[in-house]
Amino acid sequence: MLLLNTKEDYHIHCNYNDHSSFDLTVDNIIKKAKEKNLQTIAFTEHVRKSSDWTEKYLEEINFFKGKVSFNTLVGFEAKILADGNIDCPDSYLNDKYFVIASFHTKYKDKKQWYDALIKAVQNENVNVIGHLAPEPEFSLTSQEIKNLGEEIVSNDKTIEVNAKYSRPPLEFIKTFKELEIKFHLGSDAHSLDEIGNFDRIKHLIKFIEDTYE
Repeated sequence: MLLLNTKEDYHIHCNYNDHSSFDLTVDNIIKKAKEKNLQTIAFTEHVRKSSDWTEKYLEEINFFKGKVSFNTLVGFEAKILADGNIDCPDSYLNDKYFVIASFHTKYKDKKQWYDALIKAVQNENVNVIGHLAPEPEFSLTSQEIKNLGEEIVSNDKTIEVNAKYSRPPLEFIKTFKELEIKFHLGSDAHSLDEIGNFDRIKHLIKFIEDTYE
């Protein structure tokens, strides 16, 4: 049986973006994680190739991570672009940083969306595909989901079970589980109370952890 560790949160934002809570500082995140007895957290602030705050962000995290006993990953969440590349400075695309690739722009054309996703999955610098789900304008066939899953397996990617958006869909999870794809939990926290809070996706966690007949 596959078990998901609810003491691990692999998707936490902070106040280096313009839409998180003002008190979502690196220091406060560390304190909240300690209060909740979390074992692993990942800082994954939104990034663009043009972002000019990244060095300050990294310095601040590294200052505090040396003072804690739990595992702290340092990285970014980068959006998947129309051509399948990710919007992250090249200097952070290496094994030193933890990178989530996610869609943050709607691509209503199914082929464009699917092709961009496959390219992101094939990107050796991407660790995780975040809050994965098709757009409302289209759906994937069972064969397309399976093909996607096989790409995820062959490129050794992890699929995030996202608490903010309650994703991926159950039909994705069923196929991915059959293919023995790796899952982990991400709160996608934009406020302190959301850190390590997976109440909204208990049904997804149960679906993943239950064995099939």
